[in-house]
Amino acid sequence: MWRHFLVMSVCFGSFRAAEALEQKFPYRAAVISDKIEVRCGPGSQFYVTSQVNKSDVVTVQRHDHGGWFMIAPPKGSISWIDASLVKKTGGDRGVVQVAPQDGRPARAIVRIGSTVSKEHSYYGRELSNGDEVTIVGEETLNTARGAVRMLKIVPPAQEFRWMKGEFLVPQDEAIREQIAHDPYQVPAEHRPAFVNKKQEKAKVVEKAQQQEITRRQMLYDELDRIDRLYATMMQKEPADWDLAAIEKQYKTLSTGADSTIATLIQKRLDVLKRRNEILSHYQEFVQVSAESAQRDQELVAMQLGYQSQPNITPPGTMSTTQQPTQPGEALNSAVSPRLNGAGVIQPLQSYPGAPQFALVAPDGRMLAYLETAEGINIREWIGKPSGIIGNRQFNPQLGADVIRVQRVVPVKLVQ
Repeated sequence: MWRHFLVMSVCFGSFRAAEALEQKFPYRAAVISDKIEVRCGPGSQFYVTSQVNKSDVVTVQRHDHGGWFMIAPPKGSISWIDASLVKKTGGDRGVVQVAPQDGRPARAIVRIGSTVSKEHSYYGRELSNGDEVTIVGEETLNTARGAVRMLKIVPPAQEFRWMKGEFLVPQDEAIREQIAHDPYQVPAEHRPAFVNKKQEKAKVVEKAQQQEITRRQMLYDELDRIDRLYATMMQKEPADWDLAAIEKQYKTLSTGADSTIATLIQKRLDVLKRRNEILSHYQEFVQVSAESAQRDQELVAMQLGYQSQPNITPPGTMSTTQQPTQPGEALNSAVSPRLNGAGVIQPLQSYPGAPQFALVAPDGRMLAYLETAEGINIREWIGKPSGIIGNRQFNPQLGADVIRVQRVVPVKLVQ
């Protein structure tokens, strides 16, 4: 499985590198309307962190699917960190102090704050021992482990927010021209009118004109919906792709569409064609790997966690007498053995392809990243004391352990 992932990472990296040459980041952009929501992730399901107004200027770091732009936190944005993990050094300054874990540097979780609510469930960054923070306040917040004294801080570097790109116009003319040729973006010169149409109240127009406006809006909404399905699919392994279903939906939408929308759809179909070529190479690779019966047996053993061999303890798991070995992963002795970690599951703010969840100690320290096996619904365990069964390995690129979750069981954590 890891060989498959590494091979496909090379393919995707080359493809994304080619796409990246077409756009320049970061760039500065002006807001063109008032009270525009800024969120902690690229979608309306993520909570609002602040609002920006007309003429405000933000820094755009990336364009994501669905028309969401990743931006640097606007002025006035906040984050939260456990006060017990920070030593105040005078004035509004502080330094992170966390003890090493098994010889590796420990990390402190930084939660994404909101200036319009008390939401703070998503994580944006991890700080290491010795990192400095700028403190702007202090408050006791309710968390999964009860009331915790937290420091309100200026968001650290490389922590981001998201807002709808249609409300932004780049200040650089060259970038505005660049966006005009991007099939996934509303041209910059059309955005003020586009936004005004969305915000103004319905006006009296001729029936035929109103019907045409409604029809076009429905087409754009449907196009946006298919784009989101495609973006979600690209986060999965190639074996789970169903490009034919996406292609069918695009072609169905093109039926009866005007030339403008039809052109946008055709550009998306061209992208799918290149993705199909990548998928074909992946399938050929899997076929070659499958010709080795011994390799098949090893893969099956990895996927089943060696459950077919009860007398063998696979690498990264616990024997019937082992307890969790990571600091902070203490649990009640009545819990079933062979746990690979124990703590509280929390969601992460991350880019596509990176771990989406983390296992955190009761005091807020980072224990391990979590990746879910197929069929595992880890979201229902968010914020709950959880025991993790799976394959645990150290990832040098992430600088932390990664657990491939095969099962989650309730545990009683010991402080």
